[in-house]
Amino acid sequence: MDDVLSPTDFIQASRVLKLSSPLGEDQLLPERMMVDEGVNRLFEITLSVRAKREAVKPEELIGKLVDVSLEIRQGELDGDGVRRPFNGLVTNLSEGPPVTRGLRSYTLTIRPQLWLLSRRSDCRIWQNMTAIQVMETLFSEHGIPAPAYAPLHKTPPSREYSTQWNETDLDYLLRRFEQEGLFFWFEHETGVHRLKVSDSKVAWGSPSASAEGEQNVRLAQGSSDRNHINEWMRQFSYIPGQRAGADWNFETPSTVPLNVTPSLIQMPGAKQRELYEYPTRISDVKEAEVAETFRMQAVEADHERVTGQSNVRFLEAGRRFTPYEEPHPEHKYEEHVITRITHWVVDRSYETTENEPEYRNAFEAIPSRVPLTPHRETKRPRIEGTQVAIVAGPSGEEIHTDQYGRLKLWFPWDRKAQKDGSDTCWVRVAQAWGGGTWGAQVIPRIGMEVMVSFVDGDPDRPLVIGVVPNPKNPVPYELPANKTRMVLRSNTHKGSGFNEMTFEDESGKENMFFHAQKDQTTRVLNDRTKRIDRHEVASIGGNRAVEVSGNQKHEIGGSVNTVVGGTGPMAMLAMAGVQALSGQTAGLLSQAGQIAGGGGPGLANFATTLASSALGFLGAGGMMAREGVVAGSSPRADAGTALAGSGTGVGTDASGLFPMPGIMNTIVSSFKSDSVGIARAEQIGVSKVTNVGQTYVTNVGKEQRTTVGKTINVEVGKLYNVVSGEKYHGEAKVWEIYANDTILLSTKGGYIELNNSGIRIHGLKIDIEGNQINFKKGGPGEGASCLRNMSQSSTPFVRG
Repeated sequence: MDDVLSPTDFIQASRVLKLSSPLGEDQLLPERMMVDEGVNRLFEITLSVRAKREAVKPEELIGKLVDVSLEIRQGELDGDGVRRPFNGLVTNLSEGPPVTRGLRSYTLTIRPQLWLLSRRSDCRIWQNMTAIQVMETLFSEHGIPAPAYAPLHKTPPSREYSTQWNETDLDYLLRRFEQEGLFFWFEHETGVHRLKVSDSKVAWGSPSASAEGEQNVRLAQGSSDRNHINEWMRQFSYIPGQRAGADWNFETPSTVPLNVTPSLIQMPGAKQRELYEYPTRISDVKEAEVAETFRMQAVEADHERVTGQSNVRFLEAGRRFTPYEEPHPEHKYEEHVITRITHWVVDRSYETTENEPEYRNAFEAIPSRVPLTPHRETKRPRIEGTQVAIVAGPSGEEIHTDQYGRLKLWFPWDRKAQKDGSDTCWVRVAQAWGGGTWGAQVIPRIGMEVMVSFVDGDPDRPLVIGVVPNPKNPVPYELPANKTRMVLRSNTHKGSGFNEMTFEDESGKENMFFHAQKDQTTRVLNDRTKRIDRHEVASIGGNRAVEVSGNQKHEIGGSVNTVVGGTGPMAMLAMAGVQALSGQTAGLLSQAGQIAGGGGPGLANFATTLASSALGFLGAGGMMAREGVVAGSSPRADAGTALAGSGTGVGTDASGLFPMPGIMNTIVSSFKSDSVGIARAEQIGVSKVTNVGQTYVTNVGKEQRTTVGKTINVEVGKLYNVVSGEKYHGEAKVWEIYANDTILLSTKGGYIELNNSGIRIHGLKIDIEGNQINFKKGGPGEGASCLRNMSQSSTPFVRG
């Protein structure tokens, strides 16, 4: 009868396997099926089929969902039985040779839609998301139905920063599951399969609908009866007595986060067997405790396992069952859960009716009291060496940092980067030195290219180790033209200025250049010593104030010129007020030196220079060099080279300011005031000349004394006025008073006048007393006759 059947006569009704596909009903006839499913693994179904069509195009099946069902219990009528569904995505299609009756064989590989995550890899940064949120995001991006959450003992923590580095989406997701102690399995319905995720043993599923609520499964070693477990083997493994782990958290440098978690299963000598790891990738002891608990649970799940075989068709991964032995009811078995099972199904009914369909399975199980916390088997990526990143921050900012000097970055490989400071966690910056509020503090600016290393190779732990130039952020000075310069330059925050420290090492041009865009502040707690072997030139545009709490000492081997009231050309103008006096002053100085008989040619040279009014002023070359110091070009382009040259010019020209050393020249354009609280002493070895153009006033509160070794010469052009409140006293061996015109001695009672005509004595009363009075005729005047006339008058001093 088989020989007369055509392909169109074959249907799947009442067969152990049924397949529903996009090709239509009964277009693919399943003959063999192997299903490998389990906890913490993706299921894989290998299905051998016969196609009624001469050819099946790959795009008709690959990437499409199909349903395969396994008969659990046959019904009395077609469609009345119980079947277990398997739903999945066709990922592979293998074309086989033609077989009998015009059919062609094909093999389909069916996997969960979660498998699609293995078809996309990425370099991506996940911030502030839990593993569940990552899963939901990836499922949404891949268009996969939302998972079915089993009870979670604890919501996974949100991870501040986690990097998917050259990993498939699947590997990254599974790595996050393993980190958080999450395990998963799949449940199937017609038309859909769903991922179930949990971290708790209470999440294990009850018997499925295909089991019709039956949880108890008969165990009969070696039996071939249907719906029996015919092989059951318990295995126990030695496990270490504890897990331990530690890590480093820079925010708690005095404490290294460390945790030791003992196993709930104690074996002989197990306490001496510890699995320790570093780094544990935790930040505190609490996180370490959680991490090591997960790791210990994963090890404990390996302690007791069951391997077995059966022909019970409704056993499913992630679901509970309880074995029992009917002949031995005293043998008690606790509830178990399938952790992995492989189903084999063979249906030869399309070839012959002589053989019954075959079904068997091999499984692994653990007691349902145990959570199958996964081991960290997914390879964690490492980043060896360094990577390039760009410093990032909010719009409008130039510097974006936190209290630790950390930065935000964006990486060129991050295709989702917003470049606004939101793409990474805060990233630490290696400094040249660090300590308790001392050390180096260099904060790379937004837009700078930096080199990033990764602590322990962990992509989640970036560390900025340096800044590198590029065409957008070039070096401070053009290279290789300025290859001998070592430079540290920082640009003004939100401005165009800069601070700089540059070392020029070119032989013969060595220079240390410092530029302060605004202020420069120096604080020395003890001594400061400065030695300059040649010139020092300083130019201050504003004011200068110096306060010395102790003593101040100046020693100048050459000469000093001090000008108050002007600088540069204006300093020479300060001489205008006394310009006319210079020649006279020089003459007086020469005269004083000649009188003193000291000073020699040096005093004469000094007087000559003083007469020219050029004492202490720069020459033309010095003035030009001064302009370079005061108002030269910006030193940004040449690291102060031009400024240094101008300073040298000024210093060199200053060498010829004076004809000899030991000269101190002070010019004050307007006013000068000296105030001394107690005493002032002045010592002059040879001569002193004071030349006052208009008025000279001296006020002494009590007493003034002047001692002159030889001569005092006072010359007054018009009036010499001396006023004494009480008495004018003078003593001399010879007191000589001479006047070209008149000498007048007067009081209220009279006067004596000596003039070119003679002597006149006039007074209210005249008394002449003496041991001897001589009057001699022939004198220059009429004194004798005058005295005689006065003696005869009753009012001798009253004019008639």
